[in-house]
Amino acid sequence: MIGFFTAIAAGFGLGHLGLTFLGQQQDGGSVQIATAPQAPASPEPEAAPPLVWPDVFGRYEPQPPAPEPAPEPEAEPQPPQALPEYVLRGLFASQNNSWAIVSDPVGEYLLRVGDELPGGALVDEISEDGVWLQTGQGRALIAFDDEN
Repeated sequence: MIGFFTAIAAGFGLGHLGLTFLGQQQDGGSVQIATAPQAPASPEPEAAPPLVWPDVFGRYEPQPPAPEPAPEPEAEPQPPQALPEYVLRGLFASQNNSWAIVSDPVGEYLLRVGDELPGGALVDEISEDGVWLQTGQGRALIAFDDEN
């Protein structure tokens, strides 16, 4: 089998060698290789018109900036209102978590910031001063009684 492949390789090599010697011209002139025929030059195609997309959602027209409204006069700060019907029973306040125990004639409530008391008062803040509520009349403070 090796002999078969050797014979093929030798025949291929000898064939190329023979073509090389027979292909040379006697006068030693250069050999010119024919080039492919060239197509006549055509004029450059014109640039396609730009693609225009339809206004599917309408055309954007920027609006001029609206004039700024006149600032409203600031209301005078009013002192916080105390809510006599609520009594502060306990309080825990830290930077991360705070809660308070508030009672009224009906019962006691464990409150966190954002909770709503009966009557519509919203817990706005719990601090070491007490529980700050946001009511319809403004902010109100439920503090510890000084009597106890």
